[in-house]
Amino acid sequence: MDEANQSMDRQDCAQLLCWLTCGCLGAYYLDGTWPGPAFHVRAARKWLDRHRRYADWLTTAKLAATAVQLAQLHREVVDCEWVRDAVEEIVNGDDLNYDSALVRRIYDDCQRALAHRLD
Repeated sequence: MDEANQSMDRQDCAQLLCWLTCGCLGAYYLDGTWPGPAFHVRAARKWLDRHRRYADWLTTAKLAATAVQLAQLHREVVDCEWVRDAVEEIVNGDDLNYDSALVRRIYDDCQRALAHRLD
């Protein structure tokens, strides 16, 4: 582990989970299929590097699996007219806009999912 990188706290886990979930939805919106493991590895690494955080492979794998489940729960948003702008913002951005209604909704679900997992 790079000494400059810190281990993740609960908020970091929620943000990474939200990043992965939004990424899944964006990929599904663009390609019509759910992304595979390589997508999750790249997306997690990108977020971790950008935020100077460290997570072991098991934590990342668990978050990725949860992200797929959450993304599938939000599948209906890809059929909404307003989602195009939200997805483009997610896909083209370097970080999530937590003021976005879609991201806020997903982030709230991520926090609940992690709270259930940790209880």
